[in-house]
Amino acid sequence: MLVKNKIFISKIFISKTFISKIIVLLIILISIISFSEVYSSNRYTKVDDLSKVDNTLSLENYSLALENDYFEIYTNGKDIRIRNKKSGYIWGNPDNLRGLNKIWSNIASSVVGIEYFDDKSLSYISGIDTKEEIIKNGIKWEAFSEELGFKFNIYLYLKSDHIEFYLPQDSIVEEKDYKLGSVYIMPFLGAVNEDEIPGYLFLPDGAGALIRFSKEKNYSNWFEKRVYGKDYGIENLAYANNLNVNRPNDFLKEEPIIHVPVYGIVHGINQNAFFGVINSGAEYSSIVAYPSGALSGYNWAAVKFIYRQKYLQPTSRSGNGVQIAQKDRNKFDANISLYFLTDENANYVGMAKKYRELIFKTKIKKDIKENIPLALEVVLNDIEKKLLGFSNLKVSSLEFLNSLSELNIDNKYILIDGWQKGGAHGNKIKQNKVYDEILDYTKNNKNIFFVNNVTKVNDLQINKRQEAGINLSQYPIYEDRDNKQLWYYRTYYTNIKLANKYLSEKFELLNKNGINNFAIKYFGNKLYGNLHVDEKIFRDEAKNLIINTIEKYSNNNIFFYSPNDYLWKYTKGFLDIPMNNSQYIYETDTVPFLQIVLSGYIEYFTPYMNVGFFSRLDVLKTIDFGAYPSFIITEIDNYLLRNTVLADYPSTKYDDWKDTIINIYNEINSALSPFIGYSLINRTVLADGVVKNTYNNGKSIIINYTSKDYAYNNVLISAESWKIINEGANNYENEN
Repeated sequence: MLVKNKIFISKIFISKTFISKIIVLLIILISIISFSEVYSSNRYTKVDDLSKVDNTLSLENYSLALENDYFEIYTNGKDIRIRNKKSGYIWGNPDNLRGLNKIWSNIASSVVGIEYFDDKSLSYISGIDTKEEIIKNGIKWEAFSEELGFKFNIYLYLKSDHIEFYLPQDSIVEEKDYKLGSVYIMPFLGAVNEDEIPGYLFLPDGAGALIRFSKEKNYSNWFEKRVYGKDYGIENLAYANNLNVNRPNDFLKEEPIIHVPVYGIVHGINQNAFFGVINSGAEYSSIVAYPSGALSGYNWAAVKFIYRQKYLQPTSRSGNGVQIAQKDRNKFDANISLYFLTDENANYVGMAKKYRELIFKTKIKKDIKENIPLALEVVLNDIEKKLLGFSNLKVSSLEFLNSLSELNIDNKYILIDGWQKGGAHGNKIKQNKVYDEILDYTKNNKNIFFVNNVTKVNDLQINKRQEAGINLSQYPIYEDRDNKQLWYYRTYYTNIKLANKYLSEKFELLNKNGINNFAIKYFGNKLYGNLHVDEKIFRDEAKNLIINTIEKYSNNNIFFYSPNDYLWKYTKGFLDIPMNNSQYIYETDTVPFLQIVLSGYIEYFTPYMNVGFFSRLDVLKTIDFGAYPSFIITEIDNYLLRNTVLADYPSTKYDDWKDTIINIYNEINSALSPFIGYSLINRTVLADGVVKNTYNNGKSIIINYTSKDYAYNNVLISAESWKIINEGANNYENEN
């Protein structure tokens, strides 16, 4: 009854235009209230403890095995120590292990740990014996367990400026009934007991997250997320005895995922750090982190390479089944590089700069304009539910697109959705029918982008039996939202081969009609295979399919919604960039790792700011993270959308938001236009709620989130405001 009452009340609130306008005004009024206590939460970044850190590890009982200009590698036959020659700092597994049982003590003092399944598909974690051999420029460990029947090789290679671990798939042997589940390589490297030293774990969760070293707390869970998001061919299947904490999935904004295959650990901010980058096997890996108290008193993070998972094997047509481990092992070579950072680069900013250097080997060519861009997504048509059947609802007209010129914003991208027959959520994904008047209108407009989605769709858009992807249980891949009262609470994932085919056909159709601007949803961040028994496409193959399709049409201007890093090379704009992490209780800070990597190379845009991201602090955070504003708008009132999928959105009518769009854009433009085309190279939290960002044009900007004025070098930055600083010229300008 409570659920029904909530639905009834919501319908009352959106049933009248003037009431919806009042709600919008109230929301905007609330958004300008000072939220001075919020900036100390884990949605923001805290002040660093810069206390000096000394070596906690020694080289006693270790002998020198490898050396180059950067590193010395020492070994004791089972474990290694790495000495950074520049700083003299020693990295390794912790000494004098405390609070760990025999199994975890064995893992924590070794180069490898494993998870495995028995013949009943019960999972276990274990250490494994190793036999060491020094080879040219490296070390080889033969890992083996006579009891379990496992053998595989792990190699360490000493490179010029980093070290590399490698586990070739063809070295894996399984001689008994046990099945290898996953492998951790050097999981306790850099582990810290409680808060013995200042520092943190860095995780690429959403925008970026820190777990600062702290006293042991009673955490019921740890961090574990798949790189590039869930593998829906397996992971949307229910797990027996799964104790992981999951948030409800009825939010408009999906839970943040991991877009980049990296992690890091800092020992002493601006002193010592290492940064891990997965070179091979990222599609089959997770980033794992245990804060102090989740397993033991140790804070540690590592990469988990996944060779098998459990899945539901059906035993009846009703969908009942048993959880069993994958029969076949995922086939990939595991390879990870560790970069050791010192001094001013020994922090999450230094890690972001290192990754930017690795992924953007050459400068991406783009037009540099005087003003920042604005992204406006406009829904033209959608499907509307009627008493009997469905009909098309015109949500926005072409004349409405003309009216957007009144914003007086010259640098804007208009992203049109619902240009297809059937509208935004009623078009058949295999069909390529577009309204002629839309084609005629957009042919010569270089700022209009066609929104496409061939990946995550409702059952009106797809033939479930023929077009949906198939998971390992041989069922269509789908995802349910918790609220079953929604019109479309279930969405389906298209067979990945067909998704590539349909997207290619849309490129061909629109290119033939002179259209070269695309904005692609889901395709860039939903990475899953098709595991039909007669035609299996695995996750790594799916990634290559996606890359090949996009590369073929890379002469187009392509925006992606939240793309994973393997598509950044082809990305003109990054839409819907995460501005937070998952905000698990042990994540102490949100940091703009993604934004720092992209800054100066790819334009990136906020989530829709009129969908819960327009408060005063949100605007300041947009400036802090160097992001550009984005809105979703419609011509008609929201109460007219009540029988469409767009009913999810609380307020999209352009007339209600026009002034707010102009005001937000003008402020962000004033703050960020001096930094267009430049990269963020340093970020410092000067005090709680006060951040200083420095770009490679010599200018900085200070953002004051707090409700009090802040003095920097005798210059005042007003409460909840910002100021641009050119310190070389001692010039302070453009305060808001």
